Amino acid sequence: MELRLLETDGERDTFRKGMMEARAAKGARFRETARSRVSEIQLTFARLYGVFAEAGSAQLLGGFSIHCLNEFSQSFPVPNLGHLCPGGVYEAGQLWALSHEAALAMRKGSMILLGLLQAQALLIYPIIIPRDISLFYKVFRRVGAPFELPFAETLTGDKVYMQAMLLEGEELRQHVERASRDGFETRRGHSVLKFSGPAANIDRLVDLPRRLALGTEPKLLRTGTND
Repeated sequence: MELRLLETDGERDTFRKGMMEARAAKGARFRETARSRVSEIQLTFARLYGVFAEAGSAQLLGGFSIHCLNEFSQSFPVPNLGHLCPGGVYEAGQLWALSHEAALAMRKGSMILLGLLQAQALLIYPIIIPRDISLFYKVFRRVGAPFELPFAETLTGDKVYMQAMLLEGEELRQHVERASRDGFETRRGHSVLKFSGPAANIDRLVDLPRRLALGTEPKLLRTGTND
């Protein structure tokens, strides 16, 4: 598997298109308000990583955004992370995957990446209402109370709520160590990571775009995106 930093405008546009199609296929239950710019900020200024079945492949199977809090601030004012050095705290968002295997590979690759970046903490903001995505992040610790998201609404105009969650310290180190155990290769300042994929049929990943083109819906992992 390969985790690759998407650097060109074309690559970033492919990420956006894939994310929108994945959300639509999962039956998105909410939308950003007309004036919201939160996702646009992340998609424009954060680092976007995509997961691919093999080196050199152009078939994007999933991705996420990530930025350090000394690059720009966390997306929401909660939680207060003043006790941590901003240079060691990363926020991830815009997570999407076309299959369970791709999501597992992305999770493994992201942990390896965080180790290389010497991250001290990883911050995420999963939706809990109208659908509780936080249940898929059991290794993270809930920080503070759920809060209303002022930049989004359900398709029926109701409120959307998020839960700040954090993975830090020894627990983060253990997950990084576990993900790195099988070895990996990194190039170009960690903009390309090559690692062994999950114990699943990789042919399913390679064949996925063809099945999508034929109208065969893949089994999607309900990871949310902080979505």
